[in-house]
Amino acid sequence: MKKATAGVSRSQYYDRSPQDSAWVTLLELPDPYCFNEALLMCEYPDGKWAAWIPDFGEVTLHSGQFCRDRV
Repeated sequence: MKKATAGVSRSQYYDRSPQDSAWVTLLELPDPYCFNEALLMCEYPDGKWAAWIPDFGEVTLHSGQFCRDRV
């Protein structure tokens, strides 16, 4: 079965770099009882990301703390 990719360019389809307003899976949780997903809000000049975790709040993440593909 083919994936539906209508209206998506090849470069967009294969681009796995983080983007603003993207949900990501957390690989390191700031608290053992928080959600394992975060919403990326913006990238800082040093490459870290401002993110929001539901019922936890705003955090700063580096790229090793999350992955783009949601589990």
